[in-house]
Parts: sequence; structure tokens; C-alpha cells
Amino acid sequence: MAIVSLRFQPAAEHVRTARLVAVATARTAGLDEARLDEVRLAVGEVCARAVRRCQRAGVKERLLVEMDDSPPSFSVEVTDHAGGVDLDEEHIALALVRGLADAVTVVDGPGGKGGVVCLTWQSRDPAR
Repeated sequence: MAIVSLRFQPAAEHVRTARLVAVATARTAGLDEARLDEVRLAVGEVCARAVRRCQRAGVKERLLVEMDDSPPSFSVEVTDHAGGVDLDEEHIALALVRGLADAVTVVDGPGGKGGVVCLTWQSRDPAR
């Protein structure tokens, strides 16, 4: 089991780094290339959502992205401190992500409503 943690200021320029780290970690979890594209898109969307929420709420606290490649799955959890910020485009972003990951949960976080998004993909690697 490996957990990779990444913290960054809520700024759009850091979303790319989160995507790259997530894809590298997903690769070690045994996800195939098609699934890696899903991870790239979903993690980018969820991190961009968290950045927008923080910017809208004026929150400067760092986002936390935790990735776990423990068999038989790969999961990513993105936590923000924005509280109950409701973005108009949020429902569209979450609908997109639900089509990419095997499981998506949105729960309250340290800042309040909707502050934690967890994405999970099942590993297709029979050796894991």
C-alpha cells in the first residue's frame, strides 16, 4: 500500500501537477492506458472544482490530494476548505467525473458541505 499526498495552494496552475502525479500513481496501481486517461481527466476536473470553490469563498488554505494504490483499486481524495460554496457548473463537473470513475463520493469536509471528493477505479491487473 502506498499513499501519495500532495498539498497545493488553490491556484489553477497547480492542477496540472496533481494530474501528473495521479497518473503516475495510477500506473503503479496497474491501471491500463485507457483508465489512465480517465484518471487524468477526472482528477483534473475535481482539482479544478476545488480551486474554483476556494477562490469563490476567498479561502487560501491548501488543497489536499491523497492517492492510494492499494489493491484491488486506485483511489484519489481531494479535500478543500471552501465550505458550502455552490458553483453553477459544479453539477456538470461532477456528472462528468461520475462517468469516468468507478465510484464517486462527495461528502462534507473540514470547511463544510461538499469539501471532499473521493474517486475510485478498480485495478484490472490480475497480478495485483
